[in-house]
Amino acid sequence: METPKQITEPGRLTNSPPVTSLETDALRERVAELDRLASIGQLTAGILHEIKNPLNFIINYARLSVDLVEEVESILPQFNDHPEVDELNAVLIILKGNIVRIRENGTRAERIMQGMLAQTRADSSVFELTDLNTLIEEFTKLAYQGVRAGDNAFVVSLDFDLDPTVGQIMIAPYEFNRVILNLVINACYAVDERRKRESDAYKPIISLFTQRYDDHLEIKIRDNGEGIPDGVKQKLFTPFFTTKPVGVGTGLGLALSRNIVHELHGGTLSVESEANNFTEFTISLPLEAKQESK
Repeated sequence: METPKQITEPGRLTNSPPVTSLETDALRERVAELDRLASIGQLTAGILHEIKNPLNFIINYARLSVDLVEEVESILPQFNDHPEVDELNAVLIILKGNIVRIRENGTRAERIMQGMLAQTRADSSVFELTDLNTLIEEFTKLAYQGVRAGDNAFVVSLDFDLDPTVGQIMIAPYEFNRVILNLVINACYAVDERRKRESDAYKPIISLFTQRYDDHLEIKIRDNGEGIPDGVKQKLFTPFFTTKPVGVGTGLGLALSRNIVHELHGGTLSVESEANNFTEFTISLPLEAKQESK
């Protein structure tokens, strides 16, 4: 009868390679980083919930204010003989425009907040008709502002070339926005690393494209950063693989993004890159009726 193999460390057999101190330290750092991110996620969810009520208050009262302005406009013709009626009309037009902008931006903030809150729920994989171009633009800017919040010196040009025929498509928006966030944050990191190495003549650019075809649509996120060596490119989508320093990345973003695109949406996520030149991620999503049934 074969003698059972003894275990000298949790989860490691005696005939397995011994755990090195570097591996142990790296594992501890990774666990600590994931625990820190989990705590930040819980804190963020709490903050977003606290913001939700006053934000709804702003949106609702902006809507009511527009109604009041329109009511005033409806009775103004009764005072056409008043010498200041034209001036009052001009003020009302400006006031109404300001209130409409408040409501539009409040609604935009509400969409972003709902998307972020959905990340904390396990049931966020709900497919619904979504304005893809709007989602891409909003979460690209959100990713950029998030990076800039940690480094005021970071500046990048965002170039949007979004096909207006893309329109609304059936996706899981609260999952898909993670993909955009991950890819844009990675692009920001790549251009920032190149900026630190090169002179002021270098201009960081992140370009985003969408294009609708007969049976699929494509999203491209391209940066003119430091690029990815071929050896690294083959490992990009491996969970926990990262070239970033400890505390900067967990190595889960691209693996999660690929799973969302491949498994959840039935699409593909690929990458092309040249060292010291560019990196371009391409998302291809099928335009099939089966998406509408999810």
